[in-house]
Parts: sequence; C-alpha cells; structure tokens
Amino acid sequence: MLWDWSTIPINDIVSIYETKGSIIFKPNGWLFEEKEKECLAPQSIEEFVSGPGRLSCQYTNSGLISIAMGLFGSKSLSEAKKYIEINTVRLWNGSSWEPATFSNAAGNAYADVMMRDAALATSAAPTYFPPYQIDSLGYFADGGTYANNPSMSAIADALKGGRADALGNVLALSLGTGLVPQGIAPSSISDPLNWGVNYWMWPYASNNVPPTALMNLMMDCTSRAATVEAQNLLLDNFCRGNVPMPEAIGLDEWKQVGTLKQYAAAYMSSAQWQQVRTWVGANWQ
Repeated sequence: MLWDWSTIPINDIVSIYETKGSIIFKPNGWLFEEKEKECLAPQSIEEFVSGPGRLSCQYTNSGLISIAMGLFGSKSLSEAKKYIEINTVRLWNGSSWEPATFSNAAGNAYADVMMRDAALATSAAPTYFPPYQIDSLGYFADGGTYANNPSMSAIADALKGGRADALGNVLALSLGTGLVPQGIAPSSISDPLNWGVNYWMWPYASNNVPPTALMNLMMDCTSRAATVEAQNLLLDNFCRGNVPMPEAIGLDEWKQVGTLKQYAAAYMSSAQWQQVRTWVGANWQ
C-alpha cells in the first residue's frame, strides 16, 4: 500500500526506523559485521584507511531500495499534492559535480524524477551507503553534504518556482534532527602546527576533540549558518526548532531509537518547543 504523504502520522515514520532498521542498515559483507561485533577501533592512520567504511561503504542499499519501492511505488515528484523540495548532490553533470535541488516547483529540471529515486539519492550518505544511480542522470549522494539544513535552499526554490510571489509572503518552519553542542577548546590544541589529518579527520573522539572534527565542524556550522541567514531574510516569518541532545547518535544507530524518542519527548515539554507551537498557531493556516 502506498502512503498518502499529506496525511501520514509521524509515528508511522518513526516506526520505519524503529522496526526496519536491520533491513535499512544491511552490513556490506562479513568483514564489517565482524568489526561491528568486536567494536574494533583503528590504531593508526594506515589501519583507518583499510577497513569497512574506508575502502568500501558500510551498508548495501538493497534493503533501503525495497522499502522505498514499497512506500512510493512509481509516483514522480510532480505528482505530489503539496510543495516538496529535496537536496542531493549530482556527482557528474558532464563537467563536474554539482548540488541538485529536486522539487515539484514549476520549471524544476528534476520534477519528473521518481519519489523513490529522490529519497534514495538524498539518503546516499557517503561511507554509509553507495552512491545512488538515477537512469541517465548518473550517480547521486546525500544532500546533507552541503545542505544539512535546507532552509535557504527551500526558500530560494519556492520563490524561483512561483510557490511564493514575494519573500515577505514566505513562512518557513525549520525542524532539525538533533543538536549536540561541539567544539574544540584551546586546551585541546597544544600546538596548532600539529593539526593535520591526524586531528581533523581522526574518526574517534580524543583529548576532547570530536570525532572527524573537520566534517562535524563543516556540517554543524553550515546548518547553523542557514538558520541565521533564513532568520535575517524572513525575520518573524521564520521559526527553527531542534532537539538538544547530550550525546551524538549516529544515523545508523537505529537500536537507539528509544533514546532518541526520550530526547524528543523532553524537548516537547520544554519552553523552546512551546515557542515553536505558538509560532505555528499564529502563522500556519
């Protein structure tokens, strides 16, 4: 049965992650399964670049494809009843890679892309899942690599496609997927000249430096920058909500969904969430 995405309850979406995590995150071969069981951490740069997720993706996308097929069938983005905008990265357009905005806005070059293909393209997170191929368009990767917070992209596409006739008529509610405060304190940098790959790209937390510090810095700060930019443009017509989290939980840690639900429940009883509810009540028709 295909879902009516205009009425789908959020609990049903949570249920997919909760009950089908083992199907979505299907290990890419026995070697990764053994590493996962043993929780082995690389002891050197040489070992870091030689294991699963380093020279091969951690998971196949066969399970993800089957779920997307069941949910979306053969519907295209242009058939969506409401405006939809999805970010992904096209790895080759004939001369280079490029950010790609899939939407059903008028004139969008990707409006006829299948919903399932759009979902699989935007979820092809590097090192987790393989790049996803869409017919003659080539391969795509996760749009979160450049638009981890798609607020500005959505505003621009809605205006360009005629979904809004003026910036002052745009209302944007932005909901994040969890915020873990991170940073690098001065005490963690004994000698800045030593900061090469060994610090910026090391995959595990060390000396109060976040894991893969460079990637986390880029994704976190681009997300926050989009929030600031959207607020500067829309003023009171923009609202952002995000669940504060005391610890990072990886996108493949589906067994931790209970913990994620606890964090969300705590946030929904907070004053910050009440402010979001008040804004929606005052602005949403």
